[in-house]
Amino acid sequence: MSSHDPLTQLRHLDASSPTFQDQVSNVLYGEEYKQWMPNLQDDGLMGLVDYLDKVRHSVSPLRSPLNLQ
Repeated sequence: MSSHDPLTQLRHLDASSPTFQDQVSNVLYGEEYKQWMPNLQDDGLMGLVDYLDKVRHSVSPLRSPLNLQ
């Protein structure tokens, strides 16, 4: 994997940053990701899934579904 691939970019993000969600979105909707994703296989795919699984726990929604009732 190149040092500029989206997975490497994601791993260098600071999950404690208040702009973390925006940073993740910028990577996932960027041109590099669109070019990289169709060729993603095996370890790279598992790395992406593992990363997203870990960070989804650290990102809390602005509104809880329970607050909408």
